[in-house]
Amino acid sequence: MIHLENVKLIKYIEEYDPVSDKNVTYKQITLTERVKITKTSFTNSHTYLIQADKDINDRANYIVPFDDPDINLRSDYQIYRRINGFLQPSEIKASRRRLGLSLRELAAILGMSFSTLSEIENGLVLHSQIQDNLLRLLAHGDLLQQLAVYHKNYVISHFDSKTFESIMKKLKHTEILKLQG
Repeated sequence: MIHLENVKLIKYIEEYDPVSDKNVTYKQITLTERVKITKTSFTNSHTYLIQADKDINDRANYIVPFDDPDINLRSDYQIYRRINGFLQPSEIKASRRRLGLSLRELAAILGMSFSTLSEIENGLVLHSQIQDNLLRLLAHGDLLQQLAVYHKNYVISHFDSKTFESIMKKLKHTEILKLQG
């Protein structure tokens, strides 16, 4: 049972329904829901659409927004990361860019697949604690340099010697700027 005092009507919207070949009016609502991801529980405000003529108490009538079907999931992931002290995707992306590294370069240094790192940076997946620990090396160019040196052959096998040297220069340059500033 939905507690109506928990539901807020945001606005009415019209969307084209290709099945009926008609415009359909929806109520866009938000409500606070209990969420559990692994062992972490919290409440979060979620957004749904309900056809204007449908019962708001029937969860079967709830549809995620057509233009952003992952809105609730992304919001849940953001809260989960904050509660558990994990880096947010925007922080990871900003740190990587500050170092001047491409996604592929950083993935090779960390021993992570390019697609996994891309999904983490874009907030599409939750990263593990061990991945978070690795990603925290982005704040420590000297440690990231050491990691790259330890895995030099692996990095070179994914690129070439010239690219490895370029990566090392970027990391050294970042450390020099850090010391100067």
